[in-house]
Amino acid sequence: MPILVLADIHGNLPALEAVLAHPAAQSCTDIISLGDHVNFGPQSRAVHDRLVSLGAVMLLGNHEERLTRPADAEFDGYNWRLMRWTAQQMQGVELALPTDLRRGHVLFTHGTPGQPYHLVYPADLPSVLDAQPDGVNLLLSGHNHHRWDLKHNGRRAVNPGSVGMAEDGRGAVAPFLVLDGVDVIRHEAPYDVNAVLRAFINTGAAYEAPEMCRMAAHVMQTAEYQGVLKLVRHVSAVTASMSLTLGDESAWKAADRTFPWAEAISSPEYWNRLEKSL
Repeated sequence: MPILVLADIHGNLPALEAVLAHPAAQSCTDIISLGDHVNFGPQSRAVHDRLVSLGAVMLLGNHEERLTRPADAEFDGYNWRLMRWTAQQMQGVELALPTDLRRGHVLFTHGTPGQPYHLVYPADLPSVLDAQPDGVNLLLSGHNHHRWDLKHNGRRAVNPGSVGMAEDGRGAVAPFLVLDGVDVIRHEAPYDVNAVLRAFINTGAAYEAPEMCRMAAHVMQTAEYQGVLKLVRHVSAVTASMSLTLGDESAWKAADRTFPWAEAISSPEYWNRLEKSL
């Protein structure tokens, strides 16, 4: 009974649909999403509803966890504008999801077991594997959008990579896994990135949070590693120079003007131009 394993779809419906249309995915009898099927992309509700319609098991990612409490004061700033917009789209959806799932020798999680925010890198995996319960010899996790497959002391850690925001240098390709008994088989499905760009515009996400949506779209197109983090670090440097905070809209607008975008125009201008060309 092969299982389709997905991670970090991030509201990218065309990427999810491309995976589901892949022959390897269609052979699966079960679907498990390792969390972060929402946010960054413009179609979080559609992604969630599609997974529900397929009977998928969905785990809690850090983005789902935030969406369980969007009214918290920490999310008041401009830097959380896209998250608040996504929360409006997800109203009425239950996102208090399980953090982990164990099936026999396999443990499924988002970051590390019990910790959806824990961002690990390959160098961290030996200690993570050593900490797993007896009988677990395969850990499947996401959160870090970079793929890996590492073995240590008879155990194995595999990250399928992000379906919706892959960060391995090849844009508009959605990676996924098929778990068939003890076999872990990697696959990938190309998708139409222009369909995602149109969705950013048609849903209004691009105009609600133009800078963050522009970076999310850039990562989908280019698969640049940690592109969102690079933008946030740039904004942070600008806010410090202006004696502002990361939540100040004026700091984001100033940072937008100095960020090394491929096109030297503001993010609102970028989306207005794109709307006319798509």
